[in-house]
Amino acid sequence: MKAFVLIFCLSIFGINIGNVEKAENVKTEYIPYGIYVKSDRDKALLEGDKCMSGVYIWEENIYSDIKNFEEKTLTSNDIYISRLIPGEDFPKGEIIDCYAKGKQPMLIIEKGFGSSQIMKAAEICGNINIPLFVEIKDNDKEVYECFAEIFREYAPRSVMVYGIDSADNVDMFPDENLVDWIAIEAKEKMKNGIIMSEYENISSKCNYFKNKTLMLNISVPNFSIEKCNYAYNEAANEISRLYSLALDYGNVGAVNYISIIEKNENTVSCNYRITENQIITEAFKRGVEGLEKDRYWTLTPYAAYVWGSNVIVSNECVKSLGLKGEFVNSGFSKIKASGFNKSERKVFVNS
Repeated sequence: MKAFVLIFCLSIFGINIGNVEKAENVKTEYIPYGIYVKSDRDKALLEGDKCMSGVYIWEENIYSDIKNFEEKTLTSNDIYISRLIPGEDFPKGEIIDCYAKGKQPMLIIEKGFGSSQIMKAAEICGNINIPLFVEIKDNDKEVYECFAEIFREYAPRSVMVYGIDSADNVDMFPDENLVDWIAIEAKEKMKNGIIMSEYENISSKCNYFKNKTLMLNISVPNFSIEKCNYAYNEAANEISRLYSLALDYGNVGAVNYISIIEKNENTVSCNYRITENQIITEAFKRGVEGLEKDRYWTLTPYAAYVWGSNVIVSNECVKSLGLKGEFVNSGFSKIKASGFNKSERKVFVNS
């Protein structure tokens, strides 16, 4: 395939295919790049000009308050998350403290609540009367719609988030008027000492919901009791990969790291804490810093072939993305790029 692309491109620019041997010193070779286009969709409620960084820290060890966590990680995060868990009190103090510190509060409602309990939670949120992300983690369409309608009535300043697992199929979607954001949940596991990545599943969901505003709720294990396995370097690499998805998909408006531990009979069975090791903390810091970049370029499923400033794409790509192309032959066209990232093999085009 590589040889075919090379010969094809040589023929385009007037290098005689029969004299390829004479042209070997020219080293003309087209390299595949990912194509990124500018996103023009409308912003969702509370969506910023940059991708926001969020975190859940209340299961951290000595860094389970905003000031200590940000000093430890050398980050300034936009969103701080509280969780409402069956059998536990409503985290009203956490939410008010978060807002008082100039951060955006978010409440994740775990599964297991009835409508009367949700009504009480919505009334509390309404009485607090601040802008608040509210994620309902129940991808049963009817349950979500019932709970979201309660919040619309009793806590109208709440921004409703529909939570789905990264590995789940999306068979039925709730009433769009009740969904402001979609949260893709990716709590990764370890198996036989290896981190089971959800990168591909998340990427697929980002592409599937390309016209929706998304947040990614990610957790990466750095220790599992299964083989008493510490995986700091592997976890750091995976964290970097997952944060990079926000740079590939302009519809990702927030990336939230859920820093937790799992216990079995009071013994840690799996550790997801971001401050557990400096390698992990540094990866998180780099991920947060990366979110400061321009987030409105979205990765397309097409490839461009680049040599110098010359860019060749398929005619299907030209038609699908609405590009202006200079016809080359029945299969390909030449286009102008608005920018390149040579090290990451990215080409940016305006449709």
